Amino acid sequence: MNADMIAAWAVENGFHAIDSGNYRRQDTAGVITIEIKRISFLLIDERQGLRPRLMSWLFKDLSLTSGSGRLQGLLLDRNPIH
Repeated sequence: MNADMIAAWAVENGFHAIDSGNYRRQDTAGVITIEIKRISFLLIDERQGLRPRLMSWLFKDLSLTSGSGRLQGLLLDRNPIH
């Protein structure tokens, strides 16, 4: 994966560009922010009533399929169906 792929994934999944390399999505569960760096990206998951979760990955450690799958899993985890 690379910065362009992460940015495209963010836009496709309802994130809004804050500025170059930063994307944010807000829903009933809280706020998710993605900060794209030079060789990595940071995901900040701020759910209401919980401590923020920080997750960071190097681009080289994620393949196209596993990277998008991991990110998609985080979105599904935020709004579980009961």
